[in-house]
Amino acid sequence: MNIYRIYYDWCEGEHEETLLGKEVSKEKFEKDLIKAIRFAKSLIGKKADRENYLGKGYSVECLPEYYEQVIWFLINKNGYIECRFDTRLQYRIDDFSDKITAAKRTEKIEWKEMTGF
Repeated sequence: MNIYRIYYDWCEGEHEETLLGKEVSKEKFEKDLIKAIRFAKSLIGKKADRENYLGKGYSVECLPEYYEQVIWFLINKNGYIECRFDTRLQYRIDDFSDKITAAKRTEKIEWKEMTGF
């Protein structure tokens, strides 16, 4: 499976990122992405029925909505799957003294209230 990263950066630091996976070449993915972009462009300024949303004529008025339509099209019309990468979890395979081992590393984020103000 190949993983493709799609993202946007918008005003005031808004950022969205999606990893999509499918066993297709880079060239095929780029063709599918162009089709998805054409689809999303076709929705710009159309009237929206608020009960309908992705892929159903929802009007695209800003970059986040445009992006959502592109991702929707790639998943629902082209068979890509959304992938998630957990950067807090790692597995290491190593050999120590002729013994193969596996180790798991988990990063933990802990918030504690600060006192003394």
